[in-house]
Amino acid sequence: MKEQELNRRLAQAVEHAAPNELESVLSRCEERKGTVIYMTEKKHFAVSRRMVSWAAAACLVLTLGLGVGYYRLTNTVASVISLDVNPSVELSVNNKQKVLKATAINQDGVQILEGMDLEGTPLNVALNAIVGSLLKNGYVDELANSILITVEDDNAARGAALEESLAGEVDAILTSASVNGAILSQTVTTGQQDLQAKADQYGITLGKATLIQSMVDQNSMLSFEELAGLSVNELNLLASNPQYQPTNLTSTGTASDGAYIGVEKAKLAAFTHAGVSAEDVTMGEVDFDYEDGRMVYELEFYLNGVEYEYDVDASNGVIVKYSQDGKQQTQQSGQTGQQGQSQTTAQSGTDIGQEAAKQAALTHAGVTADQATNLVVEKDWDDGRLEYKVDFWVDKVEYEYEIDGTTGAVLKNEKETHQNAATQTIGVEQAKTIALQAAGYSADQVRELEVSSELDDRTPHYEVSFKADGMEYEYKIQAQNGTILSQEKDWD
Repeated sequence: MKEQELNRRLAQAVEHAAPNELESVLSRCEERKGTVIYMTEKKHFAVSRRMVSWAAAACLVLTLGLGVGYYRLTNTVASVISLDVNPSVELSVNNKQKVLKATAINQDGVQILEGMDLEGTPLNVALNAIVGSLLKNGYVDELANSILITVEDDNAARGAALEESLAGEVDAILTSASVNGAILSQTVTTGQQDLQAKADQYGITLGKATLIQSMVDQNSMLSFEELAGLSVNELNLLASNPQYQPTNLTSTGTASDGAYIGVEKAKLAAFTHAGVSAEDVTMGEVDFDYEDGRMVYELEFYLNGVEYEYDVDASNGVIVKYSQDGKQQTQQSGQTGQQGQSQTTAQSGTDIGQEAAKQAALTHAGVTADQATNLVVEKDWDDGRLEYKVDFWVDKVEYEYEIDGTTGAVLKNEKETHQNAATQTIGVEQAKTIALQAAGYSADQVRELEVSSELDDRTPHYEVSFKADGMEYEYKIQAQNGTILSQEKDWD
């Protein structure tokens, strides 16, 4: 309520509570001129004045109450809307969908809001201005066309309705600008303190943090820290991968990969490296993935019973990682066949043991036990077949092998170079010791003791898990100094 209107209502309240009777009183006095009028005290007169005062005060309080209530209603935040591309902007609005505050979350957001005074404007007007600025500054185009809309509201129904309305408006704006937009939208509830703390830590909105956390929850191979630095278009491309699809998210349109080499060029790079022809192979899945700090095309194809898996750098076509998984074997012990497989002299049907499996992997890789670090050998069964998984590092190169547990044949192998990998580490055995000591057990007191090395992570670490006394323990150990980064304990 404006000040002028408030003053007018106050004046009316006072006027009605104490009407002006001066003229009427004077006229009656003129008629009785010369007449002596004896004045006697009337008790009810004082009561009447008091009642009039009370009535006036009641009107004043009521009017002020209406004014204060209206002020609070129009100045209370009902919803917070965040728009994320790479620029990130938040709008706080009241229940009338008027903007109370516009906030830039990052430096790009400052550029988007530059010169705008959105306070007091209708939400749809502010939305048009912001999306227009995103288009004008080149943040949304045919190369990167994704926008994330998040409505934070403690009223789920109101938030969902507002989310749907905003997604439709943004889509209409992009269509009018001849941009085939890809819109992600979601509604989140207020009071998510843990997630808000993560958002604050990485300088992103709660909406973007919610999207990232949902993807990480789907696949632990992704890390929140790495994804926090990606644009919404990159996150949208990753979200199309079935392994990472986020929950509680509405998606319309298709994220553009126009900034990358494209699927066909990625296929050509993989086929050329594998020495196969496009006409001969059967294609499997093609998805976007994130490997060692870069966007990659993840391809699967088959030829003559052999499965090929390739990760191709989406920006330049460089082969990042590949593997070939077939059933062919060479005839002589220790030799490598066309598909990168070998066979030991072990007899069929006999468990070759961990030591023989380790040696088979090292021989195939052409390295000695002294050169390998962080070596882990695990026994496994796959469709009734005994296998050993052998993982180790040589400097910044990671090797992963699957060895037939009865023949010693190399069933599958991968080799990947990690430029940022840690090389000076405490080692697998020391990581085991630290975790066991923290839990108060020795190695012979636990079962299913497993260790994996995550040395290419932003924070290089070991993951140690085991079971004992009906409980399951999981530890993350910092790979360079042995600090326990996290620990979990749950009923087995």
